[in-house]
Amino acid sequence: MFFEIISGVYVVAGFPAIYLRHWDSLIIADLHLGFEESIASKGFYVPYVQLNKIIEKLKQVLALVKPSRVIINGDIKHEFGRLLRQEREEVIKLVEFLRSNKIHYITIVRGNHDNFISYILKKLGVGFVDVLTLNSIVLTHGHLDLEPNLLKGELIIIGHEHPAVILRDELGTAHKFSCLAIGELNTGQKVLIMPSLSIYATGNVLTLDRKSYLSPLIRKHCAIEKLKPYIIDEELGVLELPDLETLATMGYF
Repeated sequence: MFFEIISGVYVVAGFPAIYLRHWDSLIIADLHLGFEESIASKGFYVPYVQLNKIIEKLKQVLALVKPSRVIINGDIKHEFGRLLRQEREEVIKLVEFLRSNKIHYITIVRGNHDNFISYILKKLGVGFVDVLTLNSIVLTHGHLDLEPNLLKGELIIIGHEHPAVILRDELGTAHKFSCLAIGELNTGQKVLIMPSLSIYATGNVLTLDRKSYLSPLIRKHCAIEKLKPYIIDEELGVLELPDLETLATMGYF
């Protein structure tokens, strides 16, 4: 049911959600609500199903763990340049769903997509911050170019990357899996890269190419070769893999 990846930090079953035991807090990231309306404006049409699927996943998570607080680590919405009607309506529905499950403390860590939303969050009584510090744990979305030694925490949790791995079976067929990854910065701090909760985020494959990473924190300060992926899958559960350097020697890249 729970997989402890760092002391006091758990993956909830095979869902892209992290539970902080000492803070009784559930963390999710990269929902990208409003994606359907955003791409419809560009001429691509998909059914408006993402919010319902996210809520169904959250219902399953909340049946396993009943946190007093939910933290969304960036990109609750999708569109950069404006606030879409779908985004506004779905953010409100999500907050109402969480509150109906007796979660009264909700905090959103600002992501690079989270523009034009502060007014709505203020009306809803939802916290909205760039960086959230919980004693030795720091949450930031990952898009900001921050010096890690100024983030006073032993563990830094980010989203933004939408991490994934590709593994091949005995027939050579490639399979892509959403994952989280744990690594170490050149400051000695640990970093945890969260999986995305969006159903449309196919994932950015972890590689040894430093330039392929979106977050300045990872690109500039992380020992890429020592990043350790954990596949997060609702059917498979949580599968720990060797670090990227070892995977490379095994021919997975």
